[in-house]
Amino acid sequence: MIIKGGSRGGPGQLAAHLQRTDTNERIRVLDLHSGLGDLAATFRDWQTLSEGTRGTKGLYHVNIDPDARYDMTEAQWARCVDVLEKELGLEGQPRAVVMHEKKGRQHIHVVWCRTDLDTMTLRDDGFNYLAHERASLKLEREFGHEQVPGKHAKRDRVKQPEFPRSDINHAEWQQAERSKVSIEQRRAQNRVLKAASDNGSSFKAAIEEAGYVLAQGDGRDFVLVTAQGSVLSLGRELKMKADDLRAFMADVDHAALPTAAEAKAMQRARRETVTPEPAQQPAPDSPPPPVAENPESPATAEAEAPEPPAKETYEDRLRKAVARRQEDELWKWRKRWGAETKRTDRILEGELREKMEHFDAMQTAASEMQKRDHQQQRDDIWERIQRVINPAAVAEKNQQRQQEREALFRRQAQERRDYFALQLQTKQMEMDALRERQAQQLEELQRKFESELERYLRDREAAKQLWQELREKRAERQEERERGPWPDLPPPRRGK
Repeated sequence: MIIKGGSRGGPGQLAAHLQRTDTNERIRVLDLHSGLGDLAATFRDWQTLSEGTRGTKGLYHVNIDPDARYDMTEAQWARCVDVLEKELGLEGQPRAVVMHEKKGRQHIHVVWCRTDLDTMTLRDDGFNYLAHERASLKLEREFGHEQVPGKHAKRDRVKQPEFPRSDINHAEWQQAERSKVSIEQRRAQNRVLKAASDNGSSFKAAIEEAGYVLAQGDGRDFVLVTAQGSVLSLGRELKMKADDLRAFMADVDHAALPTAAEAKAMQRARRETVTPEPAQQPAPDSPPPPVAENPESPATAEAEAPEPPAKETYEDRLRKAVARRQEDELWKWRKRWGAETKRTDRILEGELREKMEHFDAMQTAASEMQKRDHQQQRDDIWERIQRVINPAAVAEKNQQRQQEREALFRRQAQERRDYFALQLQTKQMEMDALRERQAQQLEELQRKFESELERYLRDREAAKQLWQELREKRAERQEERERGPWPDLPPPRRGK
């Protein structure tokens, strides 16, 4: 059983995500502690409560996803929520539970209000990943499910010295959903290209011919940028370690490669540029095409003049004008999204730095406490006597204290690496949620653009029809005026 989530804001986007019918076959609200009966309004109210605490993340959202082999009952789903609620320290808080069913598989989303109305503070969300794994482990044992390896509470550091890493991360799954090509198929194709290449240069040519751009990675040596602009780790694509990948790509000048941002711009330019197909040229040895005989025309008849281009209609001008306006609006949205991404990354970096400083201070305090304990032991009167009568025992105690000191240093170093990796994962989840929200906003904006164009065209057709009716009525009135009031009477005769 996998449990993922964290604190967040954005109540409107979260409610829209939980109620999406295009990506879910069935949606059912299992529990809603609200008198409104509407998810969007409920989440907005919960987020508004957090403003009284000067907090920005008034919601806590998690996804509980058991293995597809196990059928869960209503009581088991409720038990999952109760156990996780207790582990997170959110007992008594209002919550909403929504079930999604996709491709015959069920999972639930749980959203809690973090604001405690009694104290007007936000419930603490620290070490939430440990709470997720504790709840997951407890539920797996209770339901008899196979245990899923974890990184923290479910990890045996002796049998599992390194973090378990999934073959597919969330960003790669999203990219596969957009491109409609499975990750397994894409990686298999890339491995085939690598197997057919003798060195890094030939592989670079083959991968770029397949539509990718090889670029420099921020935290990795090499990355691939797809035609849609997604950034993929080359090592993960080829399932190669960093040293092996560097050895294989040794003949490729890493400094000469574009950055990931530059590669994205190149792919964007390729998508916007439509290259016309070259005209088919006759072979140099082929005879000229036959000329149809026409006795009425001279032998050296001039080629027929090309047809004049079709006159641009009002609908064509309307489509172009709407496209230009929508392109300007989309550019403003992309600029806004870029600024939002930079601001969020800066805020998360500041939070990460503060958390690491606090963690380092706690470790320093623990180290100083052990140091004081050891010093008190050395200053003890009994140990002073032992230095005189049994110096060997004192030396053994000093060696033991030194071993304890070194063991503390090793444990603290490992805990710091684990905590730093945990905070990086939290930051990545926040950035992934932001990118997912921006992608959803882009889809909604494109649907809005399409509906606007359809509305403009409908209004144009309605206006044309109304104008035709007005012309017909004018023509009828003109004909009535020309006939006069008595069209069947003979004209009057002049008197004598």
